[in-house]
Amino acid sequence: MLATLSQHGVRLDKLMLFHFLLVTAWLLTLSPLVHLTYGATPLVLSSLVIPLTCISTLIGLKIGHGFDKLPSTLLFSSWMLVWAVHLL
Repeated sequence: MLATLSQHGVRLDKLMLFHFLLVTAWLLTLSPLVHLTYGATPLVLSSLVIPLTCISTLIGLKIGHGFDKLPSTLLFSSWMLVWAVHLL
């Protein structure tokens, strides 16, 4: 997991953590729109986290994802959106 990728020196563990946090933020933002039974909603959303994180990480590897200002801003704004959606 601590191996660096040859493209830009991006560490795979940082890339996976970034995409895990991003996918989790998007699922939490969409959670009020999912109308299932009370106990099924967390189960469905938590079961989607791992496959979507894997897909997102593979796409990030394919496009040569880096950690400059734009991805950090996207992650921060995604979590601010989660906060705003669940506050109201």
